[in-house]
Amino acid sequence: MLQLILYAGLGGTLLALIVATAQNKWSARVFFLLALRLAIGWHFLFEGLHKIHSHEVGPTETNRPFSSEIYFKVAPGPLGAQMRKQFDDPEVVIASFVKPTQEYASGEFAKLPLDQQAQACPEAVAKELDALAALTEEAITTRAAAELKAADEAEKKSTKAAEEAEKKGAETAKTDDEKAKLKTNLAADKDKAKKDAETDRQDARKRIEGAKEAAPKSIAAAKAKYARWVYGVDRRPTKVKFVTGDVSLSGPERLAHLAMLRDEAKTAQERISAGLGNGYGIDSKKAAEVRTDLIAAESDLAKDALAFVTELKADLSGGKATDEPAPPSLGKRMDKVTMWFLVVVGGSLMAGLFTRAMCVLGAGFLAMTYLAHPAFPWFPLPPNTEGNPVFINKNVIEGLALLALASLPTGKWLGIDALISRCCGCGGSDTPTA
Repeated sequence: MLQLILYAGLGGTLLALIVATAQNKWSARVFFLLALRLAIGWHFLFEGLHKIHSHEVGPTETNRPFSSEIYFKVAPGPLGAQMRKQFDDPEVVIASFVKPTQEYASGEFAKLPLDQQAQACPEAVAKELDALAALTEEAITTRAAAELKAADEAEKKSTKAAEEAEKKGAETAKTDDEKAKLKTNLAADKDKAKKDAETDRQDARKRIEGAKEAAPKSIAAAKAKYARWVYGVDRRPTKVKFVTGDVSLSGPERLAHLAMLRDEAKTAQERISAGLGNGYGIDSKKAAEVRTDLIAAESDLAKDALAFVTELKADLSGGKATDEPAPPSLGKRMDKVTMWFLVVVGGSLMAGLFTRAMCVLGAGFLAMTYLAHPAFPWFPLPPNTEGNPVFINKNVIEGLALLALASLPTGKWLGIDALISRCCGCGGSDTPTA
């Protein structure tokens, strides 16, 4: 049904184009200018509809919801850096959560007392863990109460087992001495069970009474655990490209890997920046691959660091500390605006509503896209680029076409603007003569 409506709309648009051309004395100028406007409107409209549909379907094996984050993350242009800041920035997370704040060799740091290791924990992590003091105290109390209950259950279980053993033994005992021995063993087993349970209960009561004092110690231990990873004492499982399974790496080793990728990306970029028109062969492909690897490695490190903090918070709070979903970043909100912006501009161009204004808005959008990823020969190509553009790509061409259309009254030749113009009695002067 949707396809029938789509084809009917397309057929109606083509018919309207022919009628408008006929009304303007079959002017080739009118036909091709209107066809250009309708084609660009169609492109904008269905780009927007496709992006909206991808969000309605959601992530599947064959569908990935639209996001401009990937495009802007590799954007080297003057607007690229600014646009990247609108999304979750892994570099900020790495600087706050992973980079050491003091100079320590891993061996030297391992010898420090626990409290000094905790003091070296990154400030951003320390603040999150310190905020869990009340939950940590509650978790310690809850665990101790569970141990107290378990001690009571263990005593009952041991006593019951001893009584059952006595009952079975009484059935087989033949002499008074054997029966007396069974009673003695039963009393000893009950006494041992009672003493063991009482010891466990005393330990649990002590933990409950000392929960307020124990909470800061538990938090300090968690800080030290994180700091040992940051300063290279401990390692954590890590996914590494081209390696099957996990590889154990410390924080400094992850940072060293990033530094190596940055050096490779810089070297590759220098190779393709040698001169005009260079860099669209092997060198350009290599630069794009290294840059993509660098971006992926930064993102993975930021995610792993945050996951480590979440793990520590869950341990401290007994699973009660759950990170609240972060509000959508400005970049994600901009993606939603972009989808509907494309639909509105494209639909308006096809309907001929506020045509000149929509042409200018569309051209402005394309200009921003170009400034984020300009087709300069010393920059790597944007993802999914067709052909080998040098300075001029399809965004420039389509933007210039829109500005050309903005300088002409195509809306008064075909569209709602024509109806408004005729109602207002101001449509005669814009009618083409050839």
